[in-house]
Amino acid sequence: MLKAYRSALPVLAWLGLALLPCRAPAADPIEDRQRAALAGRYFLEDADEAVSELVLQRDGRFRWSLSDGATVQSAGGQWNVGGDGIVLSTDTPAVEAPVFALDQTVAWTADAQKRLDEYAAERRQALIEAACGYLKTYGSGVEYAELLAASLPEAGPADAAGRSAAVASLAPALAALEQSRLALEATAAQTRPKAWQAATPDNAASAAKAAAEAGAEEDGLLDDGALDEDQVAADIAVRTYLQRLEQAAALHATAGRAMPKLPAPRFDRERCLDPAARAEGRGGYAVVIGDPQRGYRAQGIGVEFVYSDGRSERTETGPGGWALAVQRPGVRLTRAILQPADRPRETVALDESQGRIFAIRLDSAAAMPAPFEQLILTRDEGGLIAPRIPGRYVRH
Repeated sequence: MLKAYRSALPVLAWLGLALLPCRAPAADPIEDRQRAALAGRYFLEDADEAVSELVLQRDGRFRWSLSDGATVQSAGGQWNVGGDGIVLSTDTPAVEAPVFALDQTVAWTADAQKRLDEYAAERRQALIEAACGYLKTYGSGVEYAELLAASLPEAGPADAAGRSAAVASLAPALAALEQSRLALEATAAQTRPKAWQAATPDNAASAAKAAAEAGAEEDGLLDDGALDEDQVAADIAVRTYLQRLEQAAALHATAGRAMPKLPAPRFDRERCLDPAARAEGRGGYAVVIGDPQRGYRAQGIGVEFVYSDGRSERTETGPGGWALAVQRPGVRLTRAILQPADRPRETVALDESQGRIFAIRLDSAAAMPAPFEQLILTRDEGGLIAPRIPGRYVRH
């Protein structure tokens, strides 16, 4: 379900959201009398914080709503008497209506530019690490080494022999560390970045995934053949450097001495960046998705920005309903393909000549699937009990 939508829907919007026109069934006197005895408005009682209402109409229609913490659900359809209870059957739309529609297009703003700058920096880093996977290995390894060095205990007075041996090993360890640093720089300089068109998607999320896969060889998740030979060599050089860095830190802790400040490996990160990304300016586009009538923004919607040259960039909306993409020289943005978690994707045409912030209206009622196809409630001393719903429905 679209949790981001349900958690934001107000309680007053439950009723009537799922009702669809339906032709009334042929009259049945017995059914009419049975329904007349049960028709009415029911409220859930003895259910702690849950709030629920059930309306059974004499014509066989029902409306149901439930709010339990952050969960809000609603449904409508047909009801009838069955056995010792009643059966609720939700309506199934004949044709699914579009969930998204372009509401308005506005000019670029300073707030949008600030959001874009933050997004572009993360995207740039992800693209670099996807093309040169050893950089991700190096970054995470250095962070771990720093944490490890801070947690290493110093040797006590009783460890005089161990301290003396550690002191004697410091110089060789630092020399080996320096040697591995120089070897890493030389190997990295000769490493060819992965082909951007084939191996690096034009989006931060997929690029980050590719970078993670590039480092998965350590855990045996990928065979060496899945990576270029020079990429494997660079990754091995990184791990050798990190291993010697940890060894030097451990020896200094045993010797009771502070780790000296040493030069870090230097990498030409720009050579790992897609040439097309290097040419990008600071401009961009923003899609903002939400339901203006209910005053909330939709998080977790997949957004694919499609450019006039056929290339695309994928991302998803954040907590504020924003999804961002960068401007690319010589091309224009033509459309956005929107992908909710549990519905077919939809395409919305965009015209950047009207502005570069596109407010897209979400029909939250259409987007939220029915909470059940059929629900059977049993009668109990004048009330109704539903499975997996605490408390009982009492007519008022």
